[in-house]
This record gives sequence, structure tokens and C-alpha cells, in this order.
Amino acid sequence: MKTLTSATIQVVSVAMVFSLVYWLKKKSKKVDDAEKNDDLDPTSVTIGSRGSAAIAPPLTYLNSFFKCLQNPYDPHENREGYIALCIAENKIVTDLLAERLMQHGTATTAFSDSQVYGYGSFLGLPIAREAIAYFLTKRFLCPHDVSMTPEQALEQISPTHVALGAGGSALINYIFYILGEKGDCCLIPAPYYAAFESDMRVIAGCVPYALEMANPAKGPTTSDLDLAFIAARSKGRRVKFILLTNPNNPLGVIYSPQVVSDVIAWARKRKLHTIVDEIYALSVHEKPYNSFQSVIRVIDNKLGDDVHHIWALSKDFGASGFRVGTLYTQNEKLLAALANLNIFSGVSHPIQMITAELLTDDIFVDNFLDAARERLFFSYSICVKKLEEMVLPYVHAKAGLYIYVNFSALIPTKDFKGEAELHELFTNYARVVLTPGESQRDNRPGHFRICYAWVAPEVLSVAMERLSRLVAKIRKIDWSDLNEASLESILQV
Repeated sequence: MKTLTSATIQVVSVAMVFSLVYWLKKKSKKVDDAEKNDDLDPTSVTIGSRGSAAIAPPLTYLNSFFKCLQNPYDPHENREGYIALCIAENKIVTDLLAERLMQHGTATTAFSDSQVYGYGSFLGLPIAREAIAYFLTKRFLCPHDVSMTPEQALEQISPTHVALGAGGSALINYIFYILGEKGDCCLIPAPYYAAFESDMRVIAGCVPYALEMANPAKGPTTSDLDLAFIAARSKGRRVKFILLTNPNNPLGVIYSPQVVSDVIAWARKRKLHTIVDEIYALSVHEKPYNSFQSVIRVIDNKLGDDVHHIWALSKDFGASGFRVGTLYTQNEKLLAALANLNIFSGVSHPIQMITAELLTDDIFVDNFLDAARERLFFSYSICVKKLEEMVLPYVHAKAGLYIYVNFSALIPTKDFKGEAELHELFTNYARVVLTPGESQRDNRPGHFRICYAWVAPEVLSVAMERLSRLVAKIRKIDWSDLNEASLESILQV
């Protein structure tokens, strides 16, 4: 065996050092290149593919809405500011709810019970689930039975079939996640609230399919359902769900009991799950207020394993910031799975205690809903009066916080590019932000939703006057001449 000389050892050592330096430089270059491409590579160490999918905003018009937040209209200090009519929140009842919640004793209710400080069932505290069951029986299942006691109500809807979650969206997400598989398809009557797509897609991996209807204001017929079902399956979709919003968003119409019953019967024949979102159920503003019938009542409280009811404080009580949604289902396995998963989006115990107190205060709820309906109708009437002056067609709404308007005669081209150009005029020159129809999967360019409850009536009047002036300008001036100079008077309201 030969012995290495010191010179040989030195040469080998130098070679090894150069090799190591070369390898480190090469490795460093790869790291640099990888870091440069992180934003392009969904599998990078910066963010995973699921995170990349979640980055996209659930609503395409949010950037316009942010302008309203950054530069809001003020009648005294900023008369040329932006006015948001694109968010379906009821801000015109905040004072009523706040006055009730600031009563002496409500905070004590929220924080005096030791159970609010520890873990509990992630379906909700017993007192909160009982309150929701009572509320659903009294307001949804048996709204005409004024003499019903809490004990009788809980015999109708069992608290064990009720769960609370951090908003309706969280619970809808869990329904898809628990009952479906990745790639399963959900039929939704269009136009619809586009954030439903995020609710079902981002975590559960389910796919929406727009259900086109012969008459959207009447709701889906069995023929509409058959055509959508066949079309979805022809595209390789596994249809497993149908999602109804009643009262409807964005149309503000109320589906008849017959329509709801027919949809469920149709779905049951095909072994589909039906999710019924009734988040606007108590925001019926056209008399008689009892024109709405809950799915719970329509099918005689026989939800079975396949019909799932969603409600929340967000719309009817104007409390979307509370993040309180409710699920009523008779599917025991769904509830068992939710009991484990809901650790990620449970409702805080103090808020549950406040919710329980609120929803069982019948005198307050009766008075609140009466006042809310009157205020909603007043704001709705402001819109209707101005739209009729502008001679613009709209869907006659009976419920909800919005009105759906046909501006298609004003768009420069009869496509969604033309709709986007009109939306840009609304935003940049009238400084009023509406919800464009394309973002609600309407296949008819030129339709917009006006959410009239996000601002006070006097601010709504300013917004509608701006729109009226802009509409008049569009009708008089060629689109190529619509610019800052020709439209500067729009904001002088």
C-alpha cells in the first residue's frame, strides 16, 4: 500500500476545496433562482398550491370597494368621496341592535358563567344550541304559533340537530367538505352570490355549476334542473349538491313553497344533498311579511339526511362581524364530523351567550324585525323611485338588502367588456360602486346589484342622484366623449 506524500495530500485538499466551493456556488444559484420564481411556482417553499388557490379574492369587485373605504363620502367633509352599494350588509339597523346589547346585564350574561372560559362542544354551548332551536321553531317552522312555549319549541327542533359556526360561509364549507369529495359538483341557480364558489372550492375542492333558468325571478323548474344536470354531467362533473338561497341573492325574490318542494323532490330522486341558505329569511320588507315560508316548514320538518338549513346573524340582524352562523340538519354523521372539525371555526363562548340571550328575547326580536323591515322598505323605495325616473328595468324585490337592475341598454358593447366599462364609469366618475352581474354569474351582460342597506338613506339618495346624472349623460353623449371633462358635474350633488 502506497503512502501519500504531503504534496499529494495538499493537491487533493485543494481540489476538494475547489469542488466544494463550486458546489456551494451552484447550490446558491439554484436557491437564488428558486427564490426569484417563488411567486410563479405554486409548489415553492414560500407557499403551497392550496395557499396559492386561496390568495384569489372571493369577490372580483373588492378592489373597487376598497376605494370606498380609503376615500369615503361624507356629507360635510368629503362630498366627492366614494359610496359603496356593493356589499350586502344591513348597517341601517346597527343602532337598534347596539342599544339592546348595551343594556345592563348583557355583558354579565356573557362573562359571568364559568363555562365560557373553558373548552366545550365545538357544535356550541348547550344554552346556545337550545336558543337556536327555539328561534328556528318560532321564526321558521311555526311562525304563526304565538303561544308556543320554549319547551314545546324544543320538541319540534332538537338542539342536538343544531350547530353554531363562525358564519354561514364556514358551515357551508364544512357541509361540502364532510359530505362531498374533491371535484364533486354543486348546482346553483344563477345569478348567485359568487362567494359561494370560494365556500365550496378553496378547502373542500368542490365545483360550482351555474343553473340557468327560464325565469330567474320564479326560481328553478324541474326542466331547468334536468338541463343543468345533463349539461354538468356531459362535462364530466359528478353532481352531488344543489344550493338554494331563499330569499334570493341578488334578485330579492322569494321562491314559492312549491318551487322549494319541487327542487327537493327532484334532488332526492337523484340522491343529491340540498343546502338551503335562508340568511335573508327575516328581511322580508314587502307586506304581507309572511309571504316567505322556510324550507323547514315546507317539508314539514322532515329534513332527513339530505336537506341542510343555514342561517346567520349576519344579514337579518346586521351583525356579520359577530361571525355567528347556524346549521340545522338531521344528518347525525354530518354533525359528528363537524363536532371535530369545528375547532377551527367555532364561535367564542361569550358571543354564544349573547346570541342565546338575544334570540330568546321575543319582545325585542319582534320590535327589532318590525323596525328593520320598515327601514329596509324605505331605502328600497328610494332606489325604486329613482330607477323609475331613469326608466331602468329592475327585479321587483320582496326581501333582502338589494335590488337587481338592468343597465344593459347603456353598455357600449353587448358583452361583459361593455359591462366592465360601465362599471368603471360608475366607480370613477359617479364614485358609486355596484355589484356587476358578471361577478354573480349572470349570463346577461349589463345587470348590476344595488345594496341599499350599507349606507344611511340620505347617503343612498346622493348615490342614486349621481347614478341618475351619469345615466342621463350616457344617453346624451357618445361613449367616446365620456371623459373627466364631460362628466365633472356628476359629483356636484
